[in-house]
Amino acid sequence: MAVEIAVGDKVSVKKNGDVPLSFKGTVEKFYANSALLSIDEFDDADAQLVDDLKQKTVINYKNIRKGGKNVEPPQLEDGK
Repeated sequence: MAVEIAVGDKVSVKKNGDVPLSFKGTVEKFYANSALLSIDEFDDADAQLVDDLKQKTVINYKNIRKGGKNVEPPQLEDGK
């Protein structure tokens, strides 16, 4: 079952074919199919990549987890 997320929520992302690193972060903004996340906690080996990304990245909702559960994309208002 998917859980809802809101701006300011703490989430986790696992490394896979679409995502170059695993990290824990904070939701900053929503888009139609993805969210802007700040990168808060990450493996030391990924420090250079995180620095290159300026501690932020856009991740598809299918790759975001909250409390170990998939997240549900928020309903965006028209015009956003």
